[in-house]
Amino acid sequence: MAVVACFCGKAADFTGEWSGNLSVGAVSLKVVFHIDRQGEALTCTMDSPMQKTFGIACTPSVHGDSLLVDIPAVGGAYKGVMNTDGTIAGEFSQMGQSFPLALKRVVKEVEAPKPYLEKEVTVDAGGGITLAGTFSIPKGAGPYPAVVLLTGSGAQDRNETIGDHRPFAVIADSLTRHGIAVLRCDDRGVGGSSIASGYETTEHFAADALAMLNAVKHYEGVDSTKVGFIGHSEGGLIAIINATKGPRFIVTLAAPAVKGKQVMTRQNELLAKVHGFDMPAETRTTMEAVFAAIDTIPHVNALRDRLKMLLADLPAHVRDAEIPVFTSPWYRHFIQFDPSDALKALGRNKKVAMLALNGEMDAQVDADQNLSVIQTYVPHARIRRMPGLNHMFQPVDSWAKSLDIVANPHSFSPKAIAEIITFIQTLK
Repeated sequence: MAVVACFCGKAADFTGEWSGNLSVGAVSLKVVFHIDRQGEALTCTMDSPMQKTFGIACTPSVHGDSLLVDIPAVGGAYKGVMNTDGTIAGEFSQMGQSFPLALKRVVKEVEAPKPYLEKEVTVDAGGGITLAGTFSIPKGAGPYPAVVLLTGSGAQDRNETIGDHRPFAVIADSLTRHGIAVLRCDDRGVGGSSIASGYETTEHFAADALAMLNAVKHYEGVDSTKVGFIGHSEGGLIAIINATKGPRFIVTLAAPAVKGKQVMTRQNELLAKVHGFDMPAETRTTMEAVFAAIDTIPHVNALRDRLKMLLADLPAHVRDAEIPVFTSPWYRHFIQFDPSDALKALGRNKKVAMLALNGEMDAQVDADQNLSVIQTYVPHARIRRMPGLNHMFQPVDSWAKSLDIVANPHSFSPKAIAEIITFIQTLK
């Protein structure tokens, strides 16, 4: 009878949304499983938000307090056991390797009503490009100052989502609560926006930003004389490019202010520092030769041949993965682009206010390298070096943790947001 009772025990309930961080070397990837029940059968999909991958089909099965999820699309599987506290302890396996992956059930809180208005909008960017976004504005007649949020490099959604963090949603919420309207849009190829061609450069995204700026100036309740950009990373560079083309102000968040080749050289130096070593002289020489080739060789085929020679000592699979990136239109344009002319023009136009914020523990866009140039070319800019903040303006206590964005429990710094709010509210 005891044996029969054992086999008849109730299986653990694994339905719901489960989330955990998968550590692969120095990289932490968020993994989300959505498990549902349809009749007697379980269904499952998996998301990898940092890799912009959602809805991967899975096959789940439950045996008592054990869960097995087969993920054929990625050649992987997950095996876990339900703990007494309701969490799952298990392992994710793929390509003969296994990694610990603990999962917690996601409990979604009911969101309190917002004290402002929010609506879905679209922006015609010309050339058949439509950008989908969210516009938030304080309740009341206004008019209110307004900002356009500009995302960093790569395909980003309107909230600049990375893992559980949605920095642009945090910024938009805080600004709107303080009397500032906000427009934020999905990049081309993301969410509800038009499909990207793959040949876009920073200049294309700068044109999209101008379209957003011109659109928000005509929204009801907006003070068209106080509309500006807030740009993060590449978005900050775009704000600089467009600074004399219509905004009343720009706010840059970790914006490159020197030539892309210099930004990437310094970034690689800082990445070595984060990982606790000095860059070997041979590696530095190769890196500088690669960036020089991208900067000076105009034809793609000739550049590709040069890069094959420079990277000949790398494993073939690494070299074959890097060369398409280095020869892509966006990367070549970024390496070659020098924003000094745009900064000098802004320096001559004192009618356009500027606030430049950089985190002092940013391992991607060095604060000293870039803020010093802004200070030189735009003397009227308000410069703020933010102690203890990384590239995403999250507090960190060491360089070693500056890149661990997903696992960082902190969102975008309230102190940085307060600087932005004060800057905009004091505009005349």
